Amino acid sequence: MDLDLVLITFGLILIGGGIMTRRNPGRGWRSSESWKTEEEAEPSESYLELQKIRGFLAIVLGSIFIVIGLFMLLFL
Repeated sequence: MDLDLVLITFGLILIGGGIMTRRNPGRGWRSSESWKTEEEAEPSESYLELQKIRGFLAIVLGSIFIVIGLFMLLFL
């Protein structure tokens, strides 16, 4: 498989994950962080904001990978 197709595929996966994280930032909290608390707690606002930032960065990085992959596919 060519590197350009790998970059485009990986970029699409990153964008998909980033969109899911931006839409529902508390989705993974129950499985990864909730076991650390004794009572039934909700994720903090700072955790949710950090997840939204991570989602945004994943979307940006995925977009960069797609642009590089398309450039390699069309011009190299």
